[in-house]
Formats: sequence, C-alpha cells, structure tokens
Amino acid sequence: MRELLTPRERFGLLVIDEPQDRVPVFPLVTAHAARVAGIPVRDYYTDGAAMARSQLVAQEMYGTDFISFFSEVGLVAEALGSRYDYPDDDLPLLTTPKWPGLAEMDEAEVDPFRDGRLRVYLDAITYAYEARGDTVPILAYVPAPFTTAQQLVDQEAFLLGLLTEPDRVHDLLAYATRSIVRFCRAIIGAGGLPILVDPLASGSVISVEHYRDFALPSEAEVIRYLHRYDLDVVLHICGDTNSIIGLMPDSGADLLSIDRIGLDTAIAGAGDRCRIIGNLDTTAILLSRPQEVADSVAAMVLAGKPCPKGFVAATGCEVPVETPPENVRAFVLAAKEAGFNAAFAGFGDSPHAGTVPPDGARRKA
Repeated sequence: MRELLTPRERFGLLVIDEPQDRVPVFPLVTAHAARVAGIPVRDYYTDGAAMARSQLVAQEMYGTDFISFFSEVGLVAEALGSRYDYPDDDLPLLTTPKWPGLAEMDEAEVDPFRDGRLRVYLDAITYAYEARGDTVPILAYVPAPFTTAQQLVDQEAFLLGLLTEPDRVHDLLAYATRSIVRFCRAIIGAGGLPILVDPLASGSVISVEHYRDFALPSEAEVIRYLHRYDLDVVLHICGDTNSIIGLMPDSGADLLSIDRIGLDTAIAGAGDRCRIIGNLDTTAILLSRPQEVADSVAAMVLAGKPCPKGFVAATGCEVPVETPPENVRAFVLAAKEAGFNAAFAGFGDSPHAGTVPPDGARRKA
C-alpha cells in the first residue's frame, strides 16, 4: 500500500475533520525505543540526545505516524523536589515525595531549562524536530496536575485528603498546574505538542465524583492554556475509564487516548465530541504471536473507524519495554491495511499530489 500523505499531513486532516488516506497509527512507543536502539533504559531518560535518537530509530523502523517522548509520571514532581531512584535498566521510581502530607506547601515553580530532567525532554524534542519535525508530529507526554500531585505528597495522605481536606488538595493542584503550564510552554517552543497524561485519575484509582471534582477541572485548566496556541490536545488516561468516559470531553481535549474500555463504549460516550485513540491491550502486544496481534488490531480498527470525530489506532498504554519488535511491526502493518481509505485513493493521481500539503497540516512557524 502506497503512502499518500506524510504523518504530519495525515494528523492535520484528522484534526480538521477531513478524510485521511488511512487511519493514523500510534502504538505508544516510549521507553521501548531504548530496546530498539540498543541502549540502557537509564540512558534513554537521562540523556536528551539518546532519547531522541532512540525515537527516530523506532519511528523509522516501525513506520509509525508519531514520535512520542515519555519516561514516567514523576517528571514534573521530581523537578519540584520529589526524589527518585534511577535503575540501570528500568524507569525511575519514586523514593521520597517532596512533602509527607498536605499541610506543607511553598510557592516554588519549575524552571524547565534547569530543574530535574525537564531539560532532557526539551533537548530530545529539539533534536527530533530538527531531524523530522517537518513530516512527523513530535508528541511529549506531560503528567497532569492530579497525577503530579500524587507524586508530590504521600499518596495515602493525598487520597485521604480528597475526603477530609479538599481545599488543600485544590491548592496542591493549583501549585502543580502552574509548573505544568510552564513546562508545556517550553515544549511548544521546542517544537513539540504536549499530551496530557493522567493515569492516577482513572476509575482504577478514584471515584467518578473525585474525577469530576478534582482531576477534571485541573485537566481543563491546562488544556485551556494549550488552546491559546491553537493546538489540538490529547488527553491520555490509562486504566479503567468506563465510569468517566462521558466526562472526559468536558476537559476540552480534542482527542482522547483510552485503555481499558470497550471501543463501542468509548465511541458512544465521547465519539461525537472527541477523536478516539486506542486501545489494544499492552499485554497482548507483549505476549501474543505476531499473527494474533495483527488479527486483534484489524478487528480494533474496524470497530474504531466508524467513530464520528475520527479514530487513531493505538495501544491502550505504553508498549512494554520488552515487547518483541515483530509484534510492533505486526501492529503497524495490520493497522495500516485495515485503516486504508479506498475513497481517498484517487488523491494520489492528482497533479498536485505531493507538492502542497492538505489544508490543516501543521508546521512550526
């Protein structure tokens, strides 16, 4: 199958509700790229050039439609003062939150160019944008305020505070939001598109009421800021989102990246307001045979294509680091074949094809 559009053109058409040559393909390849590039995972999340080179190798090897930078949800909390352990061949682990409870708080805000590992991301985005930003969207996962807050204080104290100290929780969320916005501004300046990721706000962790009252308003505040730049924003919540799928579009997100929820349920709950990104089980891509992956992906794409606002074929969460490369290849090939748009085929015969990107293709000024 001949590719008629670049990934950037394809995404540009998706977000203006125009047909694409095929469904965009987005297995969430993050730290798995370190395996593809043959480097330790620790090098991946501590060295911006290594992170970028790994992602460029993986995108070229697999033929995906996005480059995505992410390591773990503690990124902003670490820059604010929480402490993490760096294993040699695994992702960072929280060892000591900045505060033991909700009573303590200061007015510090991050400097994205100095604090923690934020500079690693900015270096990686700059490197990747210079190498491939004209043809491939550069995505950067940013931990949302609710998830970041749970990395700043003892998690048990935080969750108890939802019931006993809601005002202090809101203060903490505002504190986290200020630094997240500063980080997002730096990402945009480097050429990246921030993706808001809020896994600790899923139904696997909190109730629908706590999502509505705490996580959702803070997500919405960050997304309103990003909309000032005329960006289309992805909100990713992994885990179980069955109870909150109808609320997630109220965040203002333009695309919802989902995990443990049926595609039919997600489309019914949010597909008329948001594009849906999802959602092959990451256990399946890790442990299945390539043909089994291909069959599951083809079925997923056929189920997702009717989404009124549009669909992106993706995994429900990050591709596990140890996933066999042949399984990722099977995912991408099957998604492209199942997602092909026969009605778009004539575009390739146009005398203008390949000379001018379709309206909506976004390029950094």
